[in-house]
Amino acid sequence: MANEYLVSTAEVYGFDEDDNMILFGDTMLDTSIENAISNTDVRAGQGNMLQYIYYHSAELTVAVNNAQFSLNQLALAVGSDITTGADVFTTETVTVTSGAGTVTKTPLASQTSTVYGWVAYNGGNTTDRVAFTGNNFTLDDTSYSGDVCVRYYANDAAAKRITIKANMIPAIVKLVLKAQLCSSDDSHNKIGDVLVTIYRAQASGAFTLSMTPDGVASTPLNFRAIAYTTTGGGCNANQRVYGTIDKVLTNANWYDSVTALAVVGGDFELANLATQMLDVRAIPNDGTAAFKPPYADLTFAATGVSVVNTDGTTKGTVTGATGGGSVTITISDKTDVDVTVLVGDET
Repeated sequence: MANEYLVSTAEVYGFDEDDNMILFGDTMLDTSIENAISNTDVRAGQGNMLQYIYYHSAELTVAVNNAQFSLNQLALAVGSDITTGADVFTTETVTVTSGAGTVTKTPLASQTSTVYGWVAYNGGNTTDRVAFTGNNFTLDDTSYSGDVCVRYYANDAAAKRITIKANMIPAIVKLVLKAQLCSSDDSHNKIGDVLVTIYRAQASGAFTLSMTPDGVASTPLNFRAIAYTTTGGGCNANQRVYGTIDKVLTNANWYDSVTALAVVGGDFELANLATQMLDVRAIPNDGTAAFKPPYADLTFAATGVSVVNTDGTTKGTVTGATGGGSVTITISDKTDVDVTVLVGDET
């Protein structure tokens, strides 16, 4: 068995309920995925013996620390929509003549009904407050001419905004984290990827924009997995799950570790011209469970009876014949792995 390691940081993807990708980024070193479960001892009898361990309250949490700034990420953290157009604080250099100046955008009131701006002279820190009439303002010093820095509120039609509500409900998203899988036994080191998929993850609502003079602000977010109901047929339908972890090897084939094939039910009988589809299972030798292989990669050969060997939904369908016969199933690209099933004549 290879020596395998999950290395470095992960890429993170987030999807809304309509499968729109709303989040993508490169995570930082303190990103983590933690699965936890509580248990309670059931004790009884002499010596208070341990009779049973009851496991409960399973929980899957994800801490994502994104190196890139993403308004989408903050929006899902607080359950906010992103709107276009916002009243923003604007800075503009204006040439004043005899104390009068004009700004290019339309100033808006901030907290009072009067529309104010703040003027700094010659790049200084001292500011004077001025009142706007439309786009125009007049300094107290009507003799002043030159450039000033004017700060005021104005609408930016291209700006994007999220609103952090006091009664926020964080969004629920699907998270996919993709990390590199490496092996010390491989000459190229990287052998594939590991994908962690959490089908329904709700943000905690908390985030921190940590801005320091010697670094780039990161955006840490925390999520808790919510149980997701799987769909489909058979025994795996309607299971409640948190997520999946997939190991995806580069240039790997599904049959690389398969050492045997089997047909569910084994030999069987079939009346003349009656049909039955074979249920084939591949058996690997790496400790994983037997699985149904892709029939497109199998070859079906029949003696006595007939079998469909073309790709499609009917491949592997046997038609019975008088006297019976047999069908041999082989992995097309690994012909040393096969199985033969006998088909008796039911009549």
